[in-house]
Amino acid sequence: MNTTQGSRIASSIFIGRWTLKILLSLRDRPYRHGQLRRQLGSVSQRMLKPRSLRNLESAGLIARQVTQSKAIAVEYSLTTLGRTIIAPRRGMCRWAKRYRKDVKADLPLPEAERKNNLEGESYEHRG
Repeated sequence: MNTTQGSRIASSIFIGRWTLKILLSLRDRPYRHGQLRRQLGSVSQRMLKPRSLRNLESAGLIARQVTQSKAIAVEYSLTTLGRTIIAPRRGMCRWAKRYRKDVKADLPLPEAERKNNLEGESYEHRG
């Protein structure tokens, strides 16, 4: 596989706004759908279920476990492949932190970063 093919694959998987946040939320433990939604905060039901979770499941990065008791319970967890994303993500964050002054300042900041900058803190997701 050449670099262009790798870039296309990475882009198609990580184009979603919630993709990395979902993967990072699942790295410590599995979550049921409602728990994951609360963990993520401002994600809508529409964005979480059909788009992000199904795309990640199709890519083999998360697993969906359905359990039947009185009610159907669905739990999401990282697959072995999904866990391999954590280290490269840390590298990207280190790069961004190191070169943040060289990157154009007019990039849109995530809402959490804007809020934390007002409080004098820097934003870094767990990990």
